[in-house]
Amino acid sequence: MNITRFIFRLFQCCVLICAIESIDRAIANEITLDIPKGLIEPDIPDTNTLTQEKLDLGKKLFFDTRLSSTSRMSCATCHNPEHGFSEKRSISFNANGLRLERNAPSVLNAGYLATVTWDGRFRTLEDQIQTPFSKSGDMDIEIDEAITIIQSQSDYNGLFEATFGRAVDKIGIAQALACYQRSLISANSPFDEFLFKGDISALSQSAMRGYELFIGKASCITCHDIFHPTVNSLGGALALFTDHRFHNLGVGYKNGKMSDTGRYWTTRAKEDWGAFKTPILRNVALTSPYMHDGSLPTLRKVVEFYNDGGIPNPNIAPGIRPLFLTDQEITDIVSFLESLTDNNLLKQSR
Repeated sequence: MNITRFIFRLFQCCVLICAIESIDRAIANEITLDIPKGLIEPDIPDTNTLTQEKLDLGKKLFFDTRLSSTSRMSCATCHNPEHGFSEKRSISFNANGLRLERNAPSVLNAGYLATVTWDGRFRTLEDQIQTPFSKSGDMDIEIDEAITIIQSQSDYNGLFEATFGRAVDKIGIAQALACYQRSLISANSPFDEFLFKGDISALSQSAMRGYELFIGKASCITCHDIFHPTVNSLGGALALFTDHRFHNLGVGYKNGKMSDTGRYWTTRAKEDWGAFKTPILRNVALTSPYMHDGSLPTLRKVVEFYNDGGIPNPNIAPGIRPLFLTDQEITDIVSFLESLTDNNLLKQSR
């Protein structure tokens, strides 16, 4: 064996050893999430197992305003923990003041999403990093600029090396942020106490009536699914209140045009014109304003919107029709939606 081949083989061995050490490190430090009643464990990819190191690093990145063009904006600016990890404004703006496309949805329970963003253009939380780190995105800087900023900050020294066994890179940033978001699991609401723990007193009489309307006359459950443990083939409860599908409600339709074509932007399929993903309803009372454009300021306005049958348009979803709810019934549905707020949510903040 000549010296060149020997050096190459030695290099291969070193790479293999580093890879094995990285895998061993991930397995040794892997943590399990505390899953409350009403939910099952989210789908955590084998390529990005959840470790405390990744979770801590992801949280640090999530709240770091230095990773923007003005050093005044972080992920938490639009996904505000005090606002259910969602956007307070009707439409989000990026670090440079550029008006973005839509209202930033909550990232609570994002680990359960089948697709990411209102139009489902990304399959995973890791893929979604392409949106905020771009010149037209939230942070108003490219990912390479973010890497340079991280490399220049002493408080990041050694963190990526200890977490991933390598220096900071795009993949590491994406995986750390995804891990942190997957840890934001929220249930423990009065509704969970009622349905999964059998505490009838957990809901007010108004909320109880609202629940019956939600699964009955109003047919909200058609899209905002609730899987009860007795009928859930997954082996546990999964009450996310979403069908993970896309529906046209007519939001933004005027003079024959949609201000935002929604899912159609991604698929170019005619049936997806003006359709947007069904949001998770957990903690919905905290995340106003509502709809992808933030056009409805309160939950009552949302229920009234559905009661009126949405906004008629050529592609409106088949199930959207006038509901003929009374004022009291609208009040009761709002009371039920308010019962979906996690009692322990503030623990998720800084």
